[in-house]
Amino acid sequence: MSVTLHPINEWFKFKDWKPFPYQKKSWKAFLDGKSGLIHVPTGSGKTYAATMGPISMMLKNPSKGIQLLYLTPLRAVSRDIEKALQKPIQDQNWPLRVESRTGDTKESRKQKQLINPPEILITTPESLSVMLSRKGSGKYFSNLKCVVVDEW
Repeated sequence: MSVTLHPINEWFKFKDWKPFPYQKKSWKAFLDGKSGLIHVPTGSGKTYAATMGPISMMLKNPSKGIQLLYLTPLRAVSRDIEKALQKPIQDQNWPLRVESRTGDTKESRKQKQLINPPEILITTPESLSVMLSRKGSGKYFSNLKCVVVDEW
């Protein structure tokens, strides 16, 4: 896969940040088709380590539908992750949408997500179970390229 990490590196430069070596290794591993476990302390950049490889791929090969599914056990954490992922998307004007879907999500938003799903969906295991039980869930998740499970 000839995906470049250029947009990701540009955002880190924009923020005046330098990626940690483990983040770079995580991005490369994803782009090389590997999976793995990231174990670092809270506040050490796990979210960006787990998502920037897939985001780089989505920027290089755009398509519609959910491509990155981020599972987190807590609704409150889903909001924090959504904000963290919206930051580079907004800063760099990347053509991606990130949204959450939990028990707190309004029904009108859930219906809109069924019709026009975001490229990145953050959800809880309970909400994922509900989505998987719906008719047509296979089609809904047919463009999925990566699943991140947080706080295992």
